Order: sequence, then structure tokens, then C-alpha cells
Amino acid sequence: VMAEISQTPTEEYMAHLSLREGFRSDVYADSLGKLTAGTGHLLTADELEKYKEGDIIDKEVTAAWLSKDSSKAYSAALSQAKEAGISNQEMINAIAGVNFQLGIGWRKKMPSAWKAIKSGDFDEAVNQIQFKSGIPGTAKSNWFTQTPKRVTDFSIALKEYGDLRKFSDRDEEVVKSVTSE
Repeated sequence: VMAEISQTPTEEYMAHLSLREGFRSDVYADSLGKLTAGTGHLLTADELEKYKEGDIIDKEVTAAWLSKDSSKAYSAALSQAKEAGISNQEMINAIAGVNFQLGIGWRKKMPSAWKAIKSGDFDEAVNQIQFKSGIPGTAKSNWFTQTPKRVTDFSIALKEYGDLRKFSDRDEEVVKSVTSE
């Protein structure tokens, strides 16, 4: 029986975002030098005209940013999961986290990882996100170098989902062999 997939951001996803992104009420430059505030919110062109580094942002404003940003990332994850044939809440939460951090266009930045996910080769997807060449033991990917915890989070989600899928596929084979006798 398939569990119901939430169409709105889950508590688990939101808690994980807060844990990984942290929160700052002031405008600061992130690790890439981009002005950010609240829960990992990159300031838009309009916001950059309104706020400068060091400004303190109202809680209502940062809450609205988080709601909008997390919903956009989660909504994109739902359609990406559908495209990849994934109907697993934990995996959708994990993809939403990637969308939140890297932007919803991350698949264009990591086409080999996305191809592996769509083909169901989750071990290969892990190699693609962790290593520049996709080959274990070689230089770490830029994403891994910048935010190893985030890459590790997604790697764990991919491995766990891959294991779950392998188990489900074996279950189906067993059921088919038993029912066809």
C-alpha cells in the first residue's frame, strides 16, 4: 500500500531545512558571496535595492520568504519525483532540500546524476553528486567541497531509497513466481 504523498511541504522537510540552513535575521554574504537572510533566502534584485549587508529583516518578512522558497522547492520536487517515477515521501523531501539549496534547475548542473536517478541507478547517482568525474576516489565535486553535509544527506536518501527499491523489486519477483505456479 502506497503511503499518501503530501502535496505541501512536510514538517520533516521544514525541520531539516531549518537544521541545515540555519537562520539569520541580518543580511549577510553566503559562502559564494551572495547576499542572504532568514533561512537561506538569496535576496532578489528588488530586495537588493531595499536591503544592504548588515540590515536586520523583520520576522514576518523572513517567514514569508521561507514559506515561498520552501513551497517552490517542494512543488518542483513533486514534479521532478513524478518525472523520475519516485513516489516516496522521504525521497521527495530530499529532492526538495536539493532544490532549496541549489535551485530548481540543479538537474542542468548535474545531468549525469539526474540521468542515474531517472534510470533507477541510485548508487551511480551518489557517485555523480560526490565526485567531479563521478568516479569514487577521485576529486570531490564542487557541491561536496562547499557543503559536504548537504551532499551526504542526499547520498543517504538516494542509498536508502535505492535499497528500498531493490527490496520492492525482489518482492514483486517473489510474488510473480509464487502466483505463476
